[in-house]
Amino acid sequence: MSVATRVIRAWALVGVAILLGNAVVRLGRRGLDTVREGLSAGEWTVLAAVFVLFVYVEGVRALQRKWVPFVVGRMEALGRRSPLLHRLLAPLHVMALVGGPRRTVLRAWAGVAAVIVAILVLRSVPDPWRGIVDVGVAAALGWGLLVLLLQAVATQLEGEAEGDMAS
Repeated sequence: MSVATRVIRAWALVGVAILLGNAVVRLGRRGLDTVREGLSAGEWTVLAAVFVLFVYVEGVRALQRKWVPFVVGRMEALGRRSPLLHRLLAPLHVMALVGGPRRTVLRAWAGVAAVIVAILVLRSVPDPWRGIVDVGVAAALGWGLLVLLLQAVATQLEGEAEGDMAS
């Protein structure tokens, strides 16, 4: 694999990781502030349930099983022969926001719109409930980020091992 391909793929991974990491930090900080302000026993119960539910449904089922393999697959397809726009916008490309089949790109943008709507709705939710949801979302996104990094590195190492065997 060429150095150019490695750089393009690294740019894609770092860009997506920064996006997810920023959300984890912002939401996590807000959620922790809510916890520090104190929760009742019932609110702690809801927090635990939301945490488990979000990590499983969003983190494992949606991100780990579907989104991360999709992103890593698109990352692996990127290379120095990819169109210049895909290389320059590699993080957006691997998330299918640019440079994919029309239906895939539309689905990705619909997902972005759904996230924006969810954010706008949650802004109107009073504390501590908003903070409780923020903890769950931050945990799910953190799980997704961890899985993304591990799977991207594992895929890269597998590709290098296969390349070494072919030599």
